[in-house]
Amino acid sequence: MIQLHIESKKKPEIYRKLLLPKNSSFSMLDEIILLSFDLDDSDYFNFEIVKKNGRVSKEKIWFLPKNDTDLDTELVDEWLRKPGDEAIAHVIDNSESFTIRLESNEDLPINSEIPLCIAGAGNIHTGKMDKIDLEEINELIREDEEVDSLLEDLEPDYLSLLELTNDLKKLKPWQYLRDDEVVVIDFEDADYKVLVSVLGAGGEEFGLMIFDIELGYNSLAKILYEKNLSSDFSYGLNALTVNFVDREELDPADYQLIKNCGLSFRGKKNWIQFRSYLEGTHPERPSSLEVELLIDVVSRMIHITEARKDGWEYPQLAAHQYPTFKVQMDVELQEIYILQINIPTPTYDCYEEISMFEVAKYKKKPKSALQLEYDLFYMPFGVESEETNRTVYPISGMLVERGSNLVIEHEMLSKPRKPPTVQGVLWAFLQGLELRPSKIFVSKELRPMLQPLAKIVGAELVESELPCIREVRGILETVRMNLFGE
Repeated sequence: MIQLHIESKKKPEIYRKLLLPKNSSFSMLDEIILLSFDLDDSDYFNFEIVKKNGRVSKEKIWFLPKNDTDLDTELVDEWLRKPGDEAIAHVIDNSESFTIRLESNEDLPINSEIPLCIAGAGNIHTGKMDKIDLEEINELIREDEEVDSLLEDLEPDYLSLLELTNDLKKLKPWQYLRDDEVVVIDFEDADYKVLVSVLGAGGEEFGLMIFDIELGYNSLAKILYEKNLSSDFSYGLNALTVNFVDREELDPADYQLIKNCGLSFRGKKNWIQFRSYLEGTHPERPSSLEVELLIDVVSRMIHITEARKDGWEYPQLAAHQYPTFKVQMDVELQEIYILQINIPTPTYDCYEEISMFEVAKYKKKPKSALQLEYDLFYMPFGVESEETNRTVYPISGMLVERGSNLVIEHEMLSKPRKPPTVQGVLWAFLQGLELRPSKIFVSKELRPMLQPLAKIVGAELVESELPCIREVRGILETVRMNLFGE
């Protein structure tokens, strides 16, 4: 297990010592800190790595709840490895901050799959050094873990979802809402919002796309506002979908699910299919919690479609503005307000720990006329990963000589495409070259991610459509081989 010392930055005497199972995610750490300090369970942390591998991190490395799936996919013991390694946990929309220090990652006498609080002092709310009740804290942790385990094992209520979705299908919502007429459903009591796009006005694909407002809005914004989406866009998608398809489009498991529920459908685009998309992973059938959300969303979309039929008009709005229906547990739908979503310009740091010695060594290499194209993209086949119970799409890093289409470097990784990985793969490629290239051509999407690294090592980046990589990639993607197993 991993032993962590977590203390208040405001008042260091207030602390907790926690034991976490190895391979615990930052999402689990987030939850356990909230429970052990009796904080509001609707809060979330931004985690900032400040010391790793026994050295102070020169650049800020952040894991953010709204930054795709960082908290779920990044593991604590992959970043806090040596005793003394530290991170800072900042409560979002709150002034509280905590220092997290690794004390031990060795095998301990206690071996449990459930986190434990083994020591602590002080009340974070009062600032007083009250004695803490370890038994009470650990009971809360056990109850929370048991609930999570129960929810994971709970059989999804697909019958209710299928019946509701069939009712929605009969209303033909695509006759009243276009895919760009996105509505927001605000579950006020749960402090949760989703965006819903109705598919089908174009007469091709029919159904719903549902986006979590924190994790999924980037995906929706690309669909709405970017003209030319990349060919691997769907591999980075975060969404839930309800699809009305032909019988032959169903997977055997989808057909069996409908049959097991005692249902059957007839005709074109009448069969119902559900999918959960998570960045970097293969779309799966929704989990129990996702099915609960879909039941709520579909039932609300029935009411919204009926309101549209009865005369409600979709308002004229600016970009990133959406009409929002407020929902409470004891009320169907309340007043509509306009939600403005602000899109901050993303900023990136250099996530690689690059020493002055490494920079000097790289710059000593002879500069050449070599022009290279670099890209990091998802491959269109799945591989199994130990870090998640879903099949992942591997990412392929490629460095190609511009003009000759010669592949200089190539690496496959089974992890999501994130800025640290985008930078890390390129830096490893550049260090392996005998010459410094004169220019590195990169995509519009990757250029801002790579600019901090390029500035430090003195590389010139040029935005490009990457014609050479596109050609090589087309050949590579047609070869369905298990590159990880060979």
